[in-house]
Amino acid sequence: MTRTGSADLSGLAIDRDTPTPGRGVPRGLWLVIAGIALVALAILATVLLRPRRAEVAVARAEALGGAPGAGASEVLTASGYVVARQRASVSTEVAGRLEALYVSEGSRVQKGDVLGVLRNEDQKAAVSSAEAALRSAEASSVEAKASARELELQLRRSRELLGRGLVSQAEFDQIEAREEVGRARVQSAAAEVENARSRLRAARIEYDKTFIRAPFAGAVLRKEAEVGEIVSPIPSSGGLTRGAIVTMANLATLEVEVDVNEGYVGRARDGMRAEIALDAYPSERYPGRVRQIVPTADRQKATVQVKVAFDSLDARVLPEMGAKVTLLADPEPAPAGGAAVPTGAVVVPKAAVREREGRAIVFVVEDGRAVQRSVSPRPMGADRVILAGGVAAGEMVVVEGPENLADRTPVRVR
Repeated sequence: MTRTGSADLSGLAIDRDTPTPGRGVPRGLWLVIAGIALVALAILATVLLRPRRAEVAVARAEALGGAPGAGASEVLTASGYVVARQRASVSTEVAGRLEALYVSEGSRVQKGDVLGVLRNEDQKAAVSSAEAALRSAEASSVEAKASARELELQLRRSRELLGRGLVSQAEFDQIEAREEVGRARVQSAAAEVENARSRLRAARIEYDKTFIRAPFAGAVLRKEAEVGEIVSPIPSSGGLTRGAIVTMANLATLEVEVDVNEGYVGRARDGMRAEIALDAYPSERYPGRVRQIVPTADRQKATVQVKVAFDSLDARVLPEMGAKVTLLADPEPAPAGGAAVPTGAVVVPKAAVREREGRAIVFVVEDGRAVQRSVSPRPMGADRVILAGGVAAGEMVVVEGPENLADRTPVRVR
């Protein structure tokens, strides 16, 4: 048997003189690389483990003294719509083709502003003709006055000559008659001037009727006609002519009209305080008062219309918005020894109050976090409560958010 294993094992000897990879890298550099890796891992862990912000809706806590309806009890609630007390469909006084329209939906105008113009070449020509006729009449009047002055001087000389016997009585009578005719022509010319002025005023009135002007200050709600259409004070039944140019309203006269069941209308009275909530902004409350109770009922619906005026308006209130009106009774004084509302109490939506572990709490948004606070709520109306402490006026309370919202949770206001 031949032995070959010794030659193979010699190739397995370790060559300690050949440098291994990495043996020449300084130890300090390895420490730096390891540190950078640890920092990157820490940042990644922070990002991944950071809690996500909860999305919430908030409302502002209002001071009890300034809240609409504070301290008052509800009498009844009714629904209706915002309307403008001063509203008009603006039409033209004469028929014609609409030449220009200077407004559109939402345009704000002042009383007397020109909204549109009808084609008015005929009326403009009539004005020019009347002006020329007036100038002619005025010239004739000047001529008549000059002629009358000349005849007056002739009459004066003839009278002197008649006294000296130099002219006959017949000649004097002729001159006197001509002087009377001259004075009559002056009066006729003056009347013709007044007639020409009247015709000019009439022509200018007809010309001015081709300009459609705003009857009051307000805003344009709708355009009813377009340039090129024929408009008329009385629209045709076939729809060939328009009866109005625009519909406009005075937004300073906005109010709410509600239908109250005739069985409850006895609870309402003129001047009664009210609280208005618009469907577009359910968290907002607008104070108001009953302006009028219409003295008739609707037999089909068995309701009576009640008009409620806003105490103050803002630009967000628009005609035809849906609204809910709550009529409020005047607040009664606290009975002797009764629990009065402490100074500094606030009003918040009922949805802001939650119950945790048998106690009432609210979450207040502070520095991007929902901070839990214990409160003692007292009901005020159907959808709001009074908080005697724990929340200050002006702070933002959470009214919508996750059910498991916890103290100090980061939040994002919707």
